[in-house]
Amino acid sequence: MRLQFPWPGPTQRWRKLHQQQQRWQQTGGLPPALQRLVNTPLPGADTLLHDYPWLAFDFETSGMNAEQAHILSIGFVPVLARQIALDQAQHHYVSSSVTIAAQTAVLTHITPEMLKNAAGIDAVMEQLFTHLAGHVAVVHGKMVEARFINHYLMTRYGLDTLPIIWLDTLEMGRQHQRLQQDGREDYRLASLRSRCGLPSYTAHNALSDAVATAELALAQLACRFCSIPPTIGAILG
Repeated sequence: MRLQFPWPGPTQRWRKLHQQQQRWQQTGGLPPALQRLVNTPLPGADTLLHDYPWLAFDFETSGMNAEQAHILSIGFVPVLARQIALDQAQHHYVSSSVTIAAQTAVLTHITPEMLKNAAGIDAVMEQLFTHLAGHVAVVHGKMVEARFINHYLMTRYGLDTLPIIWLDTLEMGRQHQRLQQDGREDYRLASLRSRCGLPSYTAHNALSDAVATAELALAQLACRFCSIPPTIGAILG
């Protein structure tokens, strides 16, 4: 059975994406990776999702408020033709002069010593933007990654909201639960993976969570579309 998700139609979303892209293309002084990202043509709505590359990524941060907290690490892994390219995965710590609270260190397993020789946020974001160009952004909880990316871009360039296509495993899980009239309200990555029969991973490591998110996205789409190949327009949201 094909599950239908009550998301806005692709036409409206596509128009908004193109407007965002044009706005960014008119911005001067962008670093090469960001310039290449915003100049990369968007795929057509009828492009098969599995024929277009994905980049699953995750941030570990010092808090949830992007205006006060800091990105501590970023992990990402490409997904090509339904295959997770572990040999191309990357994990970067981000240098920070901010004291890491004990609770944050316990949760993320990131200590100040691990960040001493780390690259700065500009260099790490440049790596992310380099690999994100021409890819669908796959995350668990878009509101977190998008919030921190937008704050970074607004601080540096006075603009936010990159013209990229997001695939959010948390949102897919929420919509599936509603359609199935399942009363469970637990949309954590580990919980949704368990419901799809996927093994548990160590949480709160950016690279481990990125791989876990990629696996969950593949499982969710297989359940949602069964044997019908999904298009990018079908998941645009």
